[in-house]
Amino acid sequence: MEKMAERRREPEPVRYGRNIEETQRRTSGDAQKVATLPRVLKASDTPWEMGIQAFSRHWVSGVPAERLTECPITTMAISEQILDPNMKGGRHRHVREAIFYIIEGEGYEIHDGKRWNWTAGDIMTVPSYCDHQHFNPNPTKRARLWFSIPTPVEFMAIHWVEQIEMRAGYAIPPDAEPIYGPDKKLAGYKAKDGHVFQLGFNKMIQQRINSKLENVVHIEKPKDTYQEYMKLLEDEVKWRQAVPHVVKAAEVPWEDTQMGRIKFLVVPKRNSGLLTYDAFVQELPPGGASGKHRHAPEEAHKILEGKGYDVHDGVKHEWEAEDMVCIPPYATHQHFNSDPHHPAKFVAFQSRWYTFMGHGGIEHLEDAPGYNG
Repeated sequence: MEKMAERRREPEPVRYGRNIEETQRRTSGDAQKVATLPRVLKASDTPWEMGIQAFSRHWVSGVPAERLTECPITTMAISEQILDPNMKGGRHRHVREAIFYIIEGEGYEIHDGKRWNWTAGDIMTVPSYCDHQHFNPNPTKRARLWFSIPTPVEFMAIHWVEQIEMRAGYAIPPDAEPIYGPDKKLAGYKAKDGHVFQLGFNKMIQQRINSKLENVVHIEKPKDTYQEYMKLLEDEVKWRQAVPHVVKAAEVPWEDTQMGRIKFLVVPKRNSGLLTYDAFVQELPPGGASGKHRHAPEEAHKILEGKGYDVHDGVKHEWEAEDMVCIPPYATHQHFNSDPHHPAKFVAFQSRWYTFMGHGGIEHLEDAPGYNG
């Protein structure tokens, strides 16, 4: 009898994972991009445009595809807006929190039906899920706000934005088809590409928010780890309902520190409606300088007064009033006032996302001139 040939399984080809190599390639490419991007964005190169919220200009985009194409800032979208006399901005709500520095003027907010007054120098905060609208009631003077929203939310599957009311005078695109509600008022529009933009609250989001409020179970002392998470929901809801939405600059003292003269407006120890930002104002004396340091969190400066320059990793970057300065992670930096007769001043937003991931703190390298402890 003929012997049957033994059938052996052919060995499968070896597959090689390249995840680590690809990560190194991407990070190396990002580092090369950062090295070529401007650290100072000029106000003269940043155009104003009429938007659905207000008259605005956008310093740093929040669109993921535009990451590292304008400047070396990736965790903060940054814009600026003007409220003309007797004007109100568009009313909207989003999951992201937002931080506003009031550059000039005075006005107020309506946040979830509650009024919050603000004036130049204050920080106005918008906590997550907050229904908000800005108002400038002054009949002769404009208000101007520099603000930021965190971009990591783009990747968290909760990047919702609901436009409830457009600013007065806003026009839909000329090639769009208007959509009207039962009350004959504009309820949105259909763009030429078929996308439908709707005004009003999103019912799905509203149900989730209502559920979050309605399903809170009061737990005084958790009995187990699961109940600790249940209590966390209760604590978050209580925090949002009670937290102050405006940090009054007049109530925050100046501090003479190793980095220079600073007013720390938003820090973890100060109760505010912000969890993902720190903010401060710094003043440089005539012909003076700050200290030198390095940290992981990204930082953005709006120059309020004066002219001078930064030195980042040994490279000089000149700035003047109205410009924006970008400081990427781990850049060794120091600020200089080049005017021997007048002080310079800037407001800074710093991302707190790094701190949540264990990369907070400051590596101090050199004291500001004249610091005596």
